[in-house]
Amino acid sequence: MTNIYIETYGCASNQSDSEIMSGLLIRAGFFLVNDIKHADMVIINTCIVKTPTEQKIVHRIKEIQKNFPKKRLIIAGCMPQAQYELVKESAPSSSLIGPRAITKITNVVKKVVEGHLVEELGEGAEKICQPKSSKNLAVNIIQIAEGCKGACSFCITKHARGSLHSYPEDKILKEISSAKSAGCKEFWLTSQDCGCYGFDNGTNLAELLAKITKGVGGKYFLRVGMLNPLHLKKIYPQLIEVYKDDRIFKFLHLPVQSGSDKILDKMNRGYSVADFGKMVAAFRKEIPGLQVWTDIIVGFPGETDEDFAASYELIKEIQPDFVNVSKYGARPGTLAAKMQQVDADIIKERSTKISKLVDELAIEQNKKWLGWSGIAIVDEFNREKQSWIARNFAYKPIVIKTTKKLRLGDIVNVKIVASERILLGELL
Repeated sequence: MTNIYIETYGCASNQSDSEIMSGLLIRAGFFLVNDIKHADMVIINTCIVKTPTEQKIVHRIKEIQKNFPKKRLIIAGCMPQAQYELVKESAPSSSLIGPRAITKITNVVKKVVEGHLVEELGEGAEKICQPKSSKNLAVNIIQIAEGCKGACSFCITKHARGSLHSYPEDKILKEISSAKSAGCKEFWLTSQDCGCYGFDNGTNLAELLAKITKGVGGKYFLRVGMLNPLHLKKIYPQLIEVYKDDRIFKFLHLPVQSGSDKILDKMNRGYSVADFGKMVAAFRKEIPGLQVWTDIIVGFPGETDEDFAASYELIKEIQPDFVNVSKYGARPGTLAAKMQQVDADIIKERSTKISKLVDELAIEQNKKWLGWSGIAIVDEFNREKQSWIARNFAYKPIVIKTTKKLRLGDIVNVKIVASERILLGELL
């Protein structure tokens, strides 16, 4: 029987794609291994959102071909769909499967075993209520949609994932109910943009969450993934009300990307800085303890010193818990790639400056949690440090070192006893 090794890069949707491929392959009788040395076939599930990630994956693909020339190789995910020529140049003897076709992985693998080169870049079945195999049984990643409704000038992912297709509410509830019955207590609702869920079929994210919390009883936690402010501004009053349910993590990932309206317009984001600030303020007013994440792109084409200063001041004003700072890099096929680029040294300087601010703010935000106590769900174990990570109601990670035997998925009482870059907790 063919042994298969899967290596995954990128977002939660990609993690879910790999779990679905694993589940389908196991159901078909294939054996999944954790060490590439023991594999007959390797599947690389790729990400292309940033140039450094793409370069890392291309290097890895070439490394695998050099070190394991007899292993059959399948390149999956966004790269074969949006960067076809790059993949064929890097791995001409590999088979390909796109992100919207991963439910066809069993047929692809069977054909590759027979000696065929396969390219499956079309549509597959919906990625909901599919068999899954995960290494972390405490967390169930549920894709609520594929694609998005945005048209951001810098984004290559749209070329790979396509336009929005929201999955039916009843199937989402069914998958949550089934996983909860099997013992899972933490669910990540994910997609390329959770904010536009349902805009293609007459519903929305707030209505979905209301149906989940009403239709699925018992104790569990829901983490809502990234929300584009463009779409959130249409539903945020309704979403705030639903967020008050105790089973929804008080966690808001709202990527502003720039503090300059001029740059937001060049990015084709469809909202203003004022819109972003208004939504964050409204959530914080109604949701005590809310954890706010955002994203900033530094050095977008046309970004002046004044534009960067506006981003810097916005982060100082909003004081998010976490900011994903990205140095702009032109992605092929995007509108932004054709614009006048900012000098790389300037981008590096700006990135260093705002990253220092972000680190300082994260430490200050963590200090507010010192002395907090309450329940948290254990959802990670760090084997190297022999420590557990639990998440409280605001999805804040709390590191716990204990001799007590814990299990992933345990709900524990914990007190935060130290805070700086990380929160340290003790069991009560």
